[in-house]
Amino acid sequence: MNSSQPVPWPGAGLAGTLALPLGLAALGLAGLAGNLLLLAVLSQELRRGRGSPPLAGLLHLCCADLLLLLLSAPLRLAAACSRAWPLGGLLCRGSDWLLHAGLLAKCFALAAVGRARLQQLAGPAPGPHALPGPRPLLLPLLLLWLPALGLPLPLLLFSRLEPSPDGQRCLFQPPPGAAGFMRVFAAAYPLLALLLPAAFTGGCYWKALRARGPPPPGPSTRLLLGLSLLFQAAWLPAWGLWLWGRHGGARPPPAALAGLAQAALFLPGALGPVALLAACPEFRAGLRALARRGGPGAAERTQERQEAPPAEKELPDVQHFWQHRRNTAAGEESDPVPWEHQGTP
Repeated sequence: MNSSQPVPWPGAGLAGTLALPLGLAALGLAGLAGNLLLLAVLSQELRRGRGSPPLAGLLHLCCADLLLLLLSAPLRLAAACSRAWPLGGLLCRGSDWLLHAGLLAKCFALAAVGRARLQQLAGPAPGPHALPGPRPLLLPLLLLWLPALGLPLPLLLFSRLEPSPDGQRCLFQPPPGAAGFMRVFAAAYPLLALLLPAAFTGGCYWKALRARGPPPPGPSTRLLLGLSLLFQAAWLPAWGLWLWGRHGGARPPPAALAGLAQAALFLPGALGPVALLAACPEFRAGLRALARRGGPGAAERTQERQEAPPAEKELPDVQHFWQHRRNTAAGEESDPVPWEHQGTP
């Protein structure tokens, strides 16, 4: 690979097409609604003490999707609506890095969910007091962001703006002195970011589906495997665009490939929450519980529970009677001169 050859932003050349901005906007809105709903259901399960490593991994996956949809999708949408890069040098440097960091976090989270599901099916079922709290479940997953932020760092360091007849262009152009490093990076990055995590995740689900432990694999394991395959398949057009930009010479990539690569990255974030909420009985029950809490009459039921007296105060007359009896008996027993009251009428 020629390290001095500039690689344009993946969405370059798509200005004027209405399909990509509309598709990105639709996927972004659907993904935000679905992931916020799934986040509420997962947080409710953790608060109720029903946490498990696969559930914590799904919570981490949901947060990564929300970060992608809130930070990366608007940048892609704004750039897709303009012929030139309209967002300045800082966002030019950080746009691809932020997108790849979120995608790597999702990839590693899916691998963590697959491993946790395999351990859940292959090992003994935990007892009622063996479930860890939310903090021990979520802290190891936060460490996944370290390699997710570190691996795509060259995208942050070597992206810059360059003037062109149509305006500013966002380019990835390493300096000539980094040619050796970029050859290694171009070969190692797809291996570390896509192939190894995908092979690890697929191996975990293959073993999980063949496990013969007390809990059967069930449809949820197949659903999680399907979500992992959907994510890997949605990332393939972007990797094709990556290879085209580094080995395709000065020719621009086909517009269909560039548009598909941009939209497909956000497709799993829009479809995944819908599939989980619709296919998993636990999540459907959590969704119904959320609907009951927020439905008509929820405020009145909450106020009635808050205003209801405690159990020991439900019979105030009986309590007053026994309190009076105790006070009377105590007063008579503590009289210092009881004989003076014996003769009084």
